[in-house]
Amino acid sequence: MNKTRYRSVSTGVIVAIVVIIIVVVIAGGLAYYYTTKKTTSTTTTSSTTTSTVAAPPYILIGTLYASSGSYATSSMPEYEGLQLWAKWINQSGGIYVKQYGKKIPVKIVAYDDQSNPSTAQSLYQQLVTVNHVNVLVADFGSVLTAPAVSYANASHILLWDVTGSSYAFFINNPYIILTSLPVSPYFVTYVAPFLHSLNITKVAVIYASNDFNAYQDYFLGTFFKQYGITAVVNESFPTSTSDFSTYIATIKAANPQAVIELGYPTDDIPFLNQVAESGTYFPMVLTNFPGQLLPNFLSSVGKNMNGTFTLAYPPLVSYTPNYGPNLTEFEELWNSTYPGTPPNFLSIAGFNAGLIIGLAIQDAGTLNQTAIKAAVLNDISGKITTIDGLFNVTQFGMQVGENPLPSQVWVYPNGTAKVVLLWPPNEATGRAVYPAPAP
Repeated sequence: MNKTRYRSVSTGVIVAIVVIIIVVVIAGGLAYYYTTKKTTSTTTTSSTTTSTVAAPPYILIGTLYASSGSYATSSMPEYEGLQLWAKWINQSGGIYVKQYGKKIPVKIVAYDDQSNPSTAQSLYQQLVTVNHVNVLVADFGSVLTAPAVSYANASHILLWDVTGSSYAFFINNPYIILTSLPVSPYFVTYVAPFLHSLNITKVAVIYASNDFNAYQDYFLGTFFKQYGITAVVNESFPTSTSDFSTYIATIKAANPQAVIELGYPTDDIPFLNQVAESGTYFPMVLTNFPGQLLPNFLSSVGKNMNGTFTLAYPPLVSYTPNYGPNLTEFEELWNSTYPGTPPNFLSIAGFNAGLIIGLAIQDAGTLNQTAIKAAVLNDISGKITTIDGLFNVTQFGMQVGENPLPSQVWVYPNGTAKVVLLWPPNEATGRAVYPAPAP
């Protein structure tokens, strides 16, 4: 009896327990389902929020310009060229950045360094630390680029160097890309073989004592040795020199077959004028900047540079681009934006820097500096020709794709000029008149 009752009670308890377990399992399963569903939704939402980064309203391009001082006539057209590129790219909505899945317009943040390297040093730093620019672009030339080079190298910030071609900038420095001028040795690559073609063996060289011109002189000397050319005069002068009478007298006494003066426009202009006005005759005079800033030299030197030689760049040299506008299209865009001011090489250099920067960002698909540098080296270098010529940089950021062409300048009585390309032979548009005609 007791045993039978015990089994009966145990069976009922067991049944009840089983029922309770089933109910609990079902309830727990439902609870787990909804809990899991909620958790998954939250995780997905959280993950989406984390991975979706809002696109910046602009890609900030930070740069400097010199509205006054020794470098103003070169710096301003370069800066205006960069501004023109910003206008050009923004007409199509900006630069496409894959990371954000859209085009982003560019905005230039710029300060006036007034041709002062010390001022430039602090302003480059301000662009990065205060303005937080996405892209840092140097001012004109090696003197005003140098402060940016040292800052970029120390801070590990990629510097876009437009026209600072000093060889020293690219030694142990992975944070620089030269966009629109060749590095020093490639700047003067064609000079020695051109002189050799005219049977010139005795040359006088004077150069401004800055990185740009000093490295030009150094590499020119190495090329001279290859062609049996001797520098009977090889002297430096302060970049700020305005009186070249002593140097002209020294050169005259050495009786060279050719004279090469390597300086900035503020050096080339007084040198050419003083050679002509002193009545001194040299069979050849070659200077850097008439081939870059011909309109400026026509107004500042005029007939005093008739028959002299220079190194020619676009727009005096025309290339067929596979990226960006051609020369005619560029000139139309320039003239519609800056009417009455003819474009020169530095206008093109500034615009070209923008072209390379924009293409690099688009190719990288991000604003990450390392990725942008990799895009330049892996996907753009050696494959892109613009109105400035072939863009081709080494792993150290040295531009080696562009070589200025030895040329001769002829100035007509009406104030216009013609530049004849002379070397290499496949690029020549005429033959050198050497010795050059006496004044």
